[in-house]
Formats: sequence, C-alpha cells, structure tokens
Amino acid sequence: MKILCLHGNGMSGKLFEVQTAAFRRLLGDGHEYTFLDGLLDSNCVIGLEKVSSGPYFRWNVELTSAEILAAQEYIQAVIEDEGPFDGVMGFSQGSALLASILLQHEIDNPKKPPPFRFAILFSCFLVVSSDPKFAQKYYEIGAKDHVDSALQGLHAGESSGDAKAKTDEAEKNEEKKKEVKAPTHKVELIRKSKRAALVEEIVDAVASSARTGAKFHGSVGHHIPEDASGGLDGFPRIYHPAIMSERIQIPTAHIVGRNDPFLKQTAIAKKLWEKKNIRYVEHAGEHDTPRSAIDVKSAVAAAQWAIQQAETSQSRWHFHK
Repeated sequence: MKILCLHGNGMSGKLFEVQTAAFRRLLGDGHEYTFLDGLLDSNCVIGLEKVSSGPYFRWNVELTSAEILAAQEYIQAVIEDEGPFDGVMGFSQGSALLASILLQHEIDNPKKPPPFRFAILFSCFLVVSSDPKFAQKYYEIGAKDHVDSALQGLHAGESSGDAKAKTDEAEKNEEKKKEVKAPTHKVELIRKSKRAALVEEIVDAVASSARTGAKFHGSVGHHIPEDASGGLDGFPRIYHPAIMSERIQIPTAHIVGRNDPFLKQTAIAKKLWEKKNIRYVEHAGEHDTPRSAIDVKSAVAAAQWAIQQAETSQSRWHFHK
C-alpha cells in the first residue's frame, strides 16, 4: 500500500517517520510511505529541541480557511505528481488536514471516488473547512458574547509569559463550567437551547485549543481578531457533525492518548465519520503516538482493520492498485 503521511505542528516529515517507527515496523512490510514537510516554517514543539535540531514545519498557523485551502492545494499537487495514494497517515494537525480534505471531497464530489481508500489518524485535531463561509447561518445564530468569550480565550493563550496568569485562570473556570450537551444532529437545532449549546461547544473547543496549544508551542496565531465587532469572518469554520450531513466514508483507525489534553477536539472530529467506518483506540499516553508494546499492538490492529476493509470492500469505486 502506498501511504501519504502528514506530521503534526512544529515537527517534520523526518520526525514523523521516527515517531511512527515502532508502529510501522509492527504493521509489516508491503507499504510505501511518503513523508511530507508542512508548507510553513515553525518553532519546534517545546522540549523537542533537546533531541532534534530541526528544521520544523506546520500546515497552518491559525485555524483559518485560507491556510487550510493552501495546504489542501499543496496536498492535491503532491497527489497529482506522486500519487495516487492508497491511504493516508497523520498526526494531530496533519490528521485534521487529511480529514478536511476527505470531508471537502464528500461536500464537493460525493459521487466521485474519495482521494484515499483508508486512513490512520493519530490524535486528530479540530477539522477546519477551507470555505470561509461554511455554515454561515449557524455561526450567525451565536450570541455576540459567545464569540467574544472565545476570542478572549484565544488571546489568553498567545504567549506563555504575559498571558500565563490569564491562561491558568481560564483553565480553572473551564473546570468549574457545567458540561454543555451539544446537539449531534441538525434536527435538534430547532431548539434554541441546542443552538446555544452548539455555539458554546465550538467556542470552547477553539478557545481551549489555543490555551493548550500554547503549552506545546509557546504561542498561537497572532492575527486573530480581538473581538467580534468585525463580524464572524475571522472565526474558525469548524466542521461539526451537527451542522452537516456529510460523513467521511473510508475505513479509518482513530488512535488517541487517553490523557491527551485535546481529547474534546478529537471527540468532535471522530463524529465526522460514519460509525461503521472507524476503529477507535486509546493508548496510555498523552498527545503522541502509542509507546508501550501493548498499545502499539492495539493501534496496529486498528490500522490493519482499516487496510483490510479497504482491500475487501465491494465499493463501486476503482482505486490505484
């Protein structure tokens, strides 16, 4: 199988190759991997400088549709030059970009073959649309103070120095917050309370992503609007299962650490698949690939299931052999 591989934020294709070495070894021979570097230069994940001199890359700085579109176009060019690819493998930001590509295909070309037959995704992050007007009407129903609170959370994570007190306080308040049960289907949005819950879940996921991301990278994007006075154009267009009917159809292994600080983001992302098409595996770690022998074995079993499903499927689509 020919597999395209996308690394996480502040890493590189070479580092992702090292990060997945044990996993790929157990997955077995017969696979050809293409590890790409992200489009944009980046600082490394905090602590990584002790074991690697770089360079480091990322696919997007912020959760903007423009950056996602540029990354998607780059991946499409790689597919045209070096593909086709049977499957994809990603980590964190790379996983989210791959999911965005797959969902955009379902929106734009639902009757055409998907670009890949299977996916292996580690720690999938929030999936952002490349369309800056995606789900516009749903974003407009959000109260202004919801959007403002999200932007405050985003800016609270901008620096690990000046904003540390704000970040710590925001996390304490987040822990005290009563859990909001967001809708899981469009039909629920007829209720005002469910619409508010949807906005709050998206807002919370974006804001907490920035705060937690600052711990890994020392900063987040610096071009986020200060408030909502300019409208919603600058707010990330997150693919959420309650505001779209499209679902990713290819068999996919979702592999995530049970102590991953981005678990809520992964929980939203994995609902973008048809349930029958995923295998979800938790390992004992955090925001990383599995390390222990038993965890690697479980992750490989899920990946093998996805590959076997792709090989044995009686789908009408014709794929690269």
